[in-house]
Amino acid sequence: MSLRARLQILLATVFLLAGCTDQVPPASGARAVVVESPQPLAQSMTDAYAGAVRARVEADLAFRVPGKIASRAVDVGMHVQRGAVLAVLDPEDARLNLAAAKAAVAAAEADLWIAQNEQKRSVELRARGFISQSAVDKQKSTTMLARARRDQARAELDLARNQAQYTELKTDTAGVVTAVMAEVGNVVSAGQPVMRVAADGGREVLIQVPEGRAPALRAAKRISVVLYADEARRYVGRIREISPQADAETRTQEVRVSIVAADAKVQLGATATVYVAGSGDNDSFRVPATALGSRDTQQAVVWRVETASDGGLSAQPVPVEVREYLDDAVIVAGALHASDRLISAGVHLLVPGMAIMPVDRTAKAAL
Repeated sequence: MSLRARLQILLATVFLLAGCTDQVPPASGARAVVVESPQPLAQSMTDAYAGAVRARVEADLAFRVPGKIASRAVDVGMHVQRGAVLAVLDPEDARLNLAAAKAAVAAAEADLWIAQNEQKRSVELRARGFISQSAVDKQKSTTMLARARRDQARAELDLARNQAQYTELKTDTAGVVTAVMAEVGNVVSAGQPVMRVAADGGREVLIQVPEGRAPALRAAKRISVVLYADEARRYVGRIREISPQADAETRTQEVRVSIVAADAKVQLGATATVYVAGSGDNDSFRVPATALGSRDTQQAVVWRVETASDGGLSAQPVPVEVREYLDDAVIVAGALHASDRLISAGVHLLVPGMAIMPVDRTAKAAL
């Protein structure tokens, strides 16, 4: 038998044996996934609004007289005490106005002195019969006019003195400088905002609420405020002010939520989320946006780590209701518990029952 024939017989035998043997796919290992627990919100908290921390009292400060800014003593972010000088105008014009007012007072007093002496002489001449009574009355009128001009000059002097003091911009309360609207060398008019100071004391969160949701805010049973930098701490919030008119462009209403018992961690400008208690019946949870998936276009799901009968860990979908979308998180409601471990990365690659190897996000291996 030739070599070629022997090779053909050998190949046929191999194919025949392969066709009679059951094919077993190689066992795949468990997929490593990042997991973390959902953050439970208070019962029936269904609405969440992102905003920024603002001061309860925030005022734009301006000079009471026009002039050129000669110096500025503070920068944005500096804390100032009550009565601190923030900026100074060029005092030359105020000095000249004060000098002119003093000179006007001196001239008016001199005119009054002359008028009083003339009136005294006219009274003496009238007693001797040298002049008429009308001349005396005329001199009295001149004296009264001189006295009124003297009083007017004194009032203008007081005004000039006050305006000389107005060249210094001072704050009426202790607070933080949040904005500077003019620099050294700028010529400003009286009343033109130069700086903004946020007063110490109350802190609140400014949020924008879609038009029509204001009644739900007023009827809210509970409001909580959470800082983005410290999500573990919750502050009690209270609705202080709701704008009665919606913005013409965004169609949202401005709402200010006061933070009760705000501490030093509540910094101006910090990002915060306001959670409003609605009328829902299910518990709500905050989960990472990357943990949210979908089985179809109608049903959103999250993937929970569950233990199988053989002791292995697998991924199982849990239907949820999406309540609110935040910047990096989602508020959902469903059959979840605070002790659950949810897969927060790669959910689009999961299938029900897939074997997984969870890695906690707080562990160094997951960072």
